[in-house]
Amino acid sequence: MDIEKLFKNLILIDFGILVLLVFITMYQSSEITLVQQNLEKGFLSNYKTFSSTIPIILFFTYLFNLNLLYRFISYSRPLYLVLIILGLSYDFLNGPVIFSALHGNLNWIGGALSGAILILLYFSPISSKFNK
Repeated sequence: MDIEKLFKNLILIDFGILVLLVFITMYQSSEITLVQQNLEKGFLSNYKTFSSTIPIILFFTYLFNLNLLYRFISYSRPLYLVLIILGLSYDFLNGPVIFSALHGNLNWIGGALSGAILILLYFSPISSKFNK
């Protein structure tokens, strides 16, 4: 398989998993929601507006960036890295989270896909396509 086709397929799969994660989160069971509400809050819970606005901004910027990566736009490469770092930082500061088994597995697969995309972006011949 051609590396460019592999890269584009990984981006499409990442998008698909992201859509599935949103769908699963909307329809998660009430027991998981109840347990989630009783957990100790993270550092960001002290800043309600900030903690509810940042994930929305990150989500839509990530979706936009996937489109830019798919089209090999030059500034999408560093933007993707920054979004991954900001997302991990947000998750770290947000406190504990409870997932269903399916949500947890899709989350792990999404993380592995992000890692694979990062490796291809910076350590493969694909990186030269972003220098145009």
